[in-house]
Order: sequence, then structure tokens, then C-alpha cells
Amino acid sequence: MKMREADEKTKIRQAYANAVPDICDAILTDCKQGKGKVIVMAETKKKKHVMRYIAAAAGLFLLLGCGGIGMKLYQFNYAVASTISLDVNPSIQITVNEKDRVLDVVALNKDAGIVIGDMDFKGSGIDVVINALVGSMLRKGYLNELANSILISVDNGDPAKSAILQERLTEEVNKLLESDGFFGAVLGQTLTKDETVQNQANQYGITPGKAQLIQEILNTSTRHTFDELAALSINELNLLIAPAVQEIAQVSSVGNASDKAYIGEAEAKKIAFAHANVSEQDINFYKVEMDVERGVMVYELDFTSGGYEYEYDIDARTGDIVKNKKEVDDGAIVQKPQPPKKTETQNTPSAVQSPGTATAGITLEQAKEIALNHSGQSAASVVYKKDKLDYHNGIQFYKIEFSSGYAEYDYEINSVTGEIMDYSVENKKNAAVSNTNSGAAAASITLEQAKEIALNHAGQSAASVTFTKAKLDHDDGMLMYDIEFISGGVEYEFEINAATGQVWDYDVDYD
Repeated sequence: MKMREADEKTKIRQAYANAVPDICDAILTDCKQGKGKVIVMAETKKKKHVMRYIAAAAGLFLLLGCGGIGMKLYQFNYAVASTISLDVNPSIQITVNEKDRVLDVVALNKDAGIVIGDMDFKGSGIDVVINALVGSMLRKGYLNELANSILISVDNGDPAKSAILQERLTEEVNKLLESDGFFGAVLGQTLTKDETVQNQANQYGITPGKAQLIQEILNTSTRHTFDELAALSINELNLLIAPAVQEIAQVSSVGNASDKAYIGEAEAKKIAFAHANVSEQDINFYKVEMDVERGVMVYELDFTSGGYEYEYDIDARTGDIVKNKKEVDDGAIVQKPQPPKKTETQNTPSAVQSPGTATAGITLEQAKEIALNHSGQSAASVVYKKDKLDYHNGIQFYKIEFSSGYAEYDYEINSVTGEIMDYSVENKKNAAVSNTNSGAAAASITLEQAKEIALNHAGQSAASVTFTKAKLDHDDGMLMYDIEFISGGVEYEFEINAATGQVWDYDVDYD
């Protein structure tokens, strides 16, 4: 035992012989106390490395977390969440963040710059900004009793959010306009991403909202062009869509567009009726709506009277006749007499079989003459296929059918009044009826007489016009004189029936 203890002392002295400070005795003392035990020494350096790794990872996670929060805060405060357009004639575009705080307000035309002035809206709530802009439009006369319409368009990546914001702003603007002493008209819509619409907006210097509204109008009607509608104000566009606003699915409408800047429907009707020389009590059908003709707002009137159809475009501001047309009303029925009452002595079948002896006001021969005169044909040039008295829906009429050349004519003539209730002309070989001697013989008036008829109808004299066309022509198997002339920048076009001298059709174009 002593030998083992002596060996241990020797080994320890050799291991620590050069150590400083000399702590050999303390170590020997410990060896004695720990005799028979194995002490495992822990490496403290490895612990330090692990702690460094843990600290580095924690720092990285903290940095990423702070970065994500920072990015979220940036997007919440500075990223564009919605784009709002205001259009009257001034066109203004507003961008807002997720909190509906304004990031920027941009004037898209000169009038918009006047409305914005030197106001700085960055950071303001959208309601405050809308209030200020609408107020400026009212003060500077862009919104008034003559033009009371405004368009609000909202573009958000989420359609549901767009709709909610658009409805809220529409209600807000409507309240603002009502509080200013007159009733406004507010159109609202949510925008959908469309490259074509965006390109149109850029091309015409308007907002995507106005461009989308115009495209919606064009989708429901092909009468106009984008170029024509882009020049109109929102109030004018609102007047155009008023009759069919329900057909435009993406547009909501509150209030009615003002027409106080115009002469009014009653005055336009008065002008058209006076020019057509008809009285209101003689009108069978009447329709009027606002329209645009070559950039001019017009009242478009359609009415029928005395067997004719009339079309008028009246300048909505000045009352000038922009365009008018008159033509035969193919389906006109001037009178609808009731069928004769049957009595014991009346023999209705024989009356039908012998139309000349029926209780009608005209005979069959007279009805045939009316049809021939209307068609521009003569009795010698036609072959009758049907000529009889007929009866339908309480109306007694002569059914007359005949052919001339390749043309077939079908007439229904009121047996009481002699009026042409219906007629048609069909070319069986899809070719124009040739100008035969029989057709030429049906021309009972001369070219000079036709010109005189046209001049009298137009209220012009031969000295005041320049004729650009005057010739005999065929139209649906009938001989017609085509008469065209110009007077003071106004172009007149007439079709005169060569057999009867009747003004068959005419058109007046105010250049």
C-alpha cells in the first residue's frame, strides 16, 4: 500500500515540477481525500460554443421577426390598397392604404388641377379628402344645377372590399350634394382589370373609371364610338344611359342627371311637330330620348302620323333641327272599323265573293287602282294573282297580289277608307327589276315636276339650291325620281314616286 502511495507522489511531482505557482501540496492533499474515486473533468470550452450558437439563432429569429413586422407595417401604411377615381369633367385619381389613409391625389386634366389647387392630402382620411374635393367642385362651378352628375370608381384587389368602399363613398357624396341645396346624381362602379380599358384611359387622358363606363355603354349600344363619348361630361353620359341604366350591371345610380341646360322635351316636340306639319292629337306613336349626334346632345324623336314615320334630331341646347327624316309607315292603319253587324237580310258570304257589291266604302277596282298607283305600275304591265275582299281582326280589307317582271307585289287596302294597311315587294330573282318600257310608261310626272315637288316640300326655290342628283330610278320594283340638292350647307335627299308624285322618302342633313 505504501509502495503504491509513493509511486503516486513521484508521478504527481514530475507532472507539476515546472508549474507556477507551486500548489503541489494542495494537490497531494486532494489526492488523499479522493483516493479510490475517478473524477470526470468537464470541458467548459464546449459549453461556450453551444451558448454562442443558441445566441446567434435567437438573434436571427429576432431579426426575421422584426423584419416581417416591419414589412407588414410598411405595407399597411405605405402600400397602395385601393385606387379611387372621381370624374365630373375634372378627373382625379386618389390612392389609399389599408387604413384608408390617402397616399397621393393626382390631377388627370387641367380642370382637376384647378379643383385640387394647393391642398395637400397625404395622410388624411379618404372621407375628409372626398369632402374637400367635392366641396371644391361645388365652389368652382364644376358641380351645379345644370350639371349635377359625378362618377365614383373604386379599384381594389378584393372585389368585396371594392364594393363596400364604393357604396360608402357613393352615400357620402350623395349626402354632400344634397346638403349643398340641390339634388345630385351619383354613379358608382367597381373596376375590373382590363388592359384595353387602361389603354383607352391613357390615350384619351381620362380615368380608367370613365373609360370603363364608356365601354359599358358601348356594350349595350353600337350607335356611338369611344372617341365620340370620351369628349362628353359625366352628366351627359348619365343622360344617355338613363333609360337603360338597369342594363349596365356594374354601375349603380343615385338621383337623376340634370337636363336644365337644355330646351326640354316639350319644346323639342313642339319644334318637330311644327316642322312636320302635324298636330299632337294626330300622333299614333311617340318616343323621345337623349342622344349625341357628332358630339352634340340632341333630343331624338320618333313618331307616326297620317301613315308616315318621322325621325327628328333636335339640338338639345339651341333647338336647331340637326337631322330629320320622313317615310311611309308600312304598318300604319289609319282606321280600324268594326265588322258590319249581321242581319237576317244580309248575305255575308256573297258579299265576300263579290267585293264590288260589299258594304265597303270603295270597290275592288278602286282598290286595285290604289295599289297600282302606289307601286308605280300600270294595269297593262301586271298580272293579278289575287284580288278579293278579306276580313281579319275586325277589319275588312282588299287583298291584292300581282307581279310585274321579276317583282311580286302584295297589298292590303282598307275597304272603308282606301288606306294602304300593308304592302310588300319581293324580287324573285334577287335582281333589280329591269327598266322596261312598261315601267317607264308608268312615270306620269316629269323630272322637272319631281324637282318642283321636292323644292316645295323643302321650302326652297330653284334659285337657292344646287342640284347634285336628279334622275329616274327603280326602287323595289317602283319607278322613283332620286332628287338631291344643297342649300346653305344643308343637304336634301328625296325619293318621289314617278307615278303619283308622292314624296316617298326624304332626308335632311345639316352639315
